[in-house]
Amino acid sequence: MARADAVVRVILVGATGLDTLLRRQPGVELLRARGALDAIGELAEANGTAESRNTVVIVGSDADKTAQQHLGATADEVVDGLRLVDPHVRVLLMLSDPKTMPSPAEVAAYDGFVAPSSPVEELMRVIRGTSAATSESKGAGPGDTEVVLALLKGVDITPTALSIIEQRTGWPVQFVPAKDPAPQGSVTVWVPGSETFGSLVGPKIDRPTLEAHAVWLAGWLRLQQQQTHLRRAAFTDSLTGAWNRRYFERFLASAIDQAKSNRLSLTLMLFDIDDFKLFNDKYGHSAADEILVEVVRMMQSVIRPTDRVCRIGGDEFAVIFYEPGGPRSPGSKPPTSAAAMAERFQRQIEEQRFPKLGIDAPGRLTISAGLATFPWDGATPQELIARADELARQSKREGKNTLRMGPFAEEEQ
Repeated sequence: MARADAVVRVILVGATGLDTLLRRQPGVELLRARGALDAIGELAEANGTAESRNTVVIVGSDADKTAQQHLGATADEVVDGLRLVDPHVRVLLMLSDPKTMPSPAEVAAYDGFVAPSSPVEELMRVIRGTSAATSESKGAGPGDTEVVLALLKGVDITPTALSIIEQRTGWPVQFVPAKDPAPQGSVTVWVPGSETFGSLVGPKIDRPTLEAHAVWLAGWLRLQQQQTHLRRAAFTDSLTGAWNRRYFERFLASAIDQAKSNRLSLTLMLFDIDDFKLFNDKYGHSAADEILVEVVRMMQSVIRPTDRVCRIGGDEFAVIFYEPGGPRSPGSKPPTSAAAMAERFQRQIEEQRFPKLGIDAPGRLTISAGLATFPWDGATPQELIARADELARQSKREGKNTLRMGPFAEEEQ
């Protein structure tokens, strides 16, 4: 971080409106550049000197747009070009209109943001790199690592991000979702997104600092939104909405580890639709797809929120019955044993009518399943899958429309 009494070289790129103000500030060496290429040239001249170790480039919004239009360069590429010349340079973007927030690409590219409406003291803190609103180096601000870890775990990053803002500013902040009214009598800044996320409330923080942190938070919230969509797409079956085989393997392994640590049981049910190929051949793919979607819907209607329905093959499904909190109190309703839920699902399948199949009476569609319980039927994912598969094959051999289960599947869990 630069010392407050050190000389800082500031290169203004494009129209920033800061020329007169910065010329009056002691310890500031001011340079002007018409565009990104001129700024790179100014950096190159000072490269390797003491001054180059404390250089800040402030890019006007007009210069940023010009670079994209005439150079065909994105914000990321312009900033990367400056850093190729001077790895220590900090690059800030001028927020000419506080209502127009930076794009996600700009949030990721720049080290921070300044506004002409900022008090001169705050502006100089940002320029010198001592402001809480600006990270010391690209992507490495205080606490950013914690946000990344939360993002990778798939948990909500908001509490972690708010804690970081409080550490940076020294004042408490609150995030209010867009659907809720923001508290009166406090400084509030809307956090934009593809849909507005909400507002950042900081009663004791000046508006420019709060705006800078709203930009920072918006970037992370956009990334979280994108990660959530990608994660969902990576782990779900696009036709039925059930979890896919990749998710099944990961969740089963994790649930067994957790059950082992907490001395809990877990039941795995493997099932497929009897004679599904005949339905597919006779009625076509559209009718077959309707069956698969409806089977998942019915299975999801009888399980608990902590259980998982997964499609692991064409008409092959797996259900993981697992309650991390342990069994409910005796006599709780509805019944929570894996066997009870599986039997209820089996009855629903038998009674369901599918219009596209021309079924006028129940009993046309059936399933065969096997249920194996950890730890008695298997102590590892592989052992449990093998045992459930063996029981499912026994169901087929016994004439289909049968549930075969280990002795502990009927226990409440």
